[in-house]
Amino acid sequence: MAHIDLRELTDDDRDAAFDAVRDSASSWPRATIENREAFDAWVAEDRVAARAVVADGAIVGLAATLDVDDDREILLAVTPGAVEGVATEALRLLTVLEPERPLYACLAADDDPSHAVLAGLGFVEDSRDGDDIVYVLPPTLE
Repeated sequence: MAHIDLRELTDDDRDAAFDAVRDSASSWPRATIENREAFDAWVAEDRVAARAVVADGAIVGLAATLDVDDDREILLAVTPGAVEGVATEALRLLTVLEPERPLYACLAADDDPSHAVLAGLGFVEDSRDGDDIVYVLPPTLE
């Protein structure tokens, strides 16, 4: 398996990260990114913490956390050609980096691979919002 890392998104990463968002099969119900200018504006928002998904030194996606209606939510986009396991590892790393719980994710109902990844990381279905399903990673008891 490739070595997967998340790093703060730099200006040099933005072209590859935007391409990953544009080409990803995952939909982002909470963020609509129509073009590069909209992507740059979205990444610059105070409520968004964007990270580059790096596999063996190459940018293969974007992982982000953002505030949505006073809740913390995660988003992930990975290029279709990325090696198997990148999405799962990137989400695992993102949940480790994001301390706030509960942590939410919203997916299109027909995005079956992403539902399986979230379930494998401990997310459970919280609610349905039209054609989207909202998942939550609840706080753990210590």
